[in-house]
Amino acid sequence: MTDASPPVPVAGSRRRYTLGIVALLLVVVIWVSSSFVMNSIFGEQSYNKPFLITYINTASFSFYLLPFLLKKKLSNKKTNFVDELRDSVPIERAQSTSMATNDQEALGETSLFLRTDSENNQAHDEVNYGSPPADKLSTKETIQLSLTFCIVWFLANWSTNASLAYTTVGSSTILSSMSGLFTLGIGAMFGIERINGLKIAAVFISLIGVSLVSYADKNASSLPIESPSSPSNPLLGDILALLGAFFYGCYTILLKIRIQDESRLDMSLFFGFVGAFNVVLLWPCFGILHALGIERLELPSTGAVWGLILLNALIGTFLSDYLWLLAMLMTSPLVVTLGLSLTIPVALTGDFVFKHVVPNLQYWAGAILVIAGFLSVNMAALSEVEEAEILEGRQLVPQEDPLETSLESRHIIYNQNIPKGSQNSLNSTGSYHSMDQTTPR
Repeated sequence: MTDASPPVPVAGSRRRYTLGIVALLLVVVIWVSSSFVMNSIFGEQSYNKPFLITYINTASFSFYLLPFLLKKKLSNKKTNFVDELRDSVPIERAQSTSMATNDQEALGETSLFLRTDSENNQAHDEVNYGSPPADKLSTKETIQLSLTFCIVWFLANWSTNASLAYTTVGSSTILSSMSGLFTLGIGAMFGIERINGLKIAAVFISLIGVSLVSYADKNASSLPIESPSSPSNPLLGDILALLGAFFYGCYTILLKIRIQDESRLDMSLFFGFVGAFNVVLLWPCFGILHALGIERLELPSTGAVWGLILLNALIGTFLSDYLWLLAMLMTSPLVVTLGLSLTIPVALTGDFVFKHVVPNLQYWAGAILVIAGFLSVNMAALSEVEEAEILEGRQLVPQEDPLETSLESRHIIYNQNIPKGSQNSLNSTGSYHSMDQTTPR
């Protein structure tokens, strides 16, 4: 018996890898742009409705259910057609032995085409790997899981989006990236995250960085507001961004506890039902928030604001998360982690160019420390994933055509989070879109 070895990368993978990098860069640009759009809606457009905007953004996840519903409808039609075909062409029992044998062979060949997709996929896995794939969650189990986590997911995105009404995009992006460290801390409490010296150092470095950024924002909040685009309450915005990161950390760890292995979950189906449940369950909150005076229920008064909100939902959330998934498939978790860290310097540059925000030295030092801690904890987590993949004889970096490979089998969980605005799918920068790699939007 020969030992199975991981597949060797083929030359054609270079083109796919390049496309993955392009998709990743588009994600960075879209997520940061989405944060600036929301910051503008809350500020210059004077439409400070983070709950409504998060509700619309999260509702866009429901579009992920369209392929599932279409496939289910086609599957039902196919089943009805096969049943009618079998009823209309009865098999004669009184046949010669040779003809019966031929009929059985023909039926056997036909059955290959009548299999369901899941049966074909399982057969493919058994041929290539010698054993059936891990037990995946059924559609019913995925629906139940989505119902359990939809509220925590919404709170993470709502908090992050609300922070953009009070602080700069750069500060929100930097502090939202703390979700990975919250994931590490909460995971250690539940005994599902390993702690080592590098991770502990990353936590302390990040905490120092957060303190410096928050202190710089606190000093900035004492200055007079010069224009509608100026942060109205930077310290409150920083707290909301950290709260969003905390909720995302809770969501990530609880999800890991429930499903144990991310390959068991169809992420597109999961987020599709998360969006659907948020639409159905959270609409009464509009009345509650209106009655309490927290957020008055008022629809946008201009078409421009409506356009910004809908574009942000469709492009900043739905499309960006889809591109994020493609980038993950075409490159690797390591590349995506490093690439999404670009959201921080891009956001700071955007603040300088569009908002004329000039951070002081203290702010820059804090930002650099947060980035260093962010990269350190994710590099450590990815190293553990790689070790586990090697021990299990699996491959971390996909080499097959992503269009022919199931998404869930290649979804790698690791600790990372950057804001994305609603894509936050996690957001202001990050698809809070792997179980650990998405940023609330």
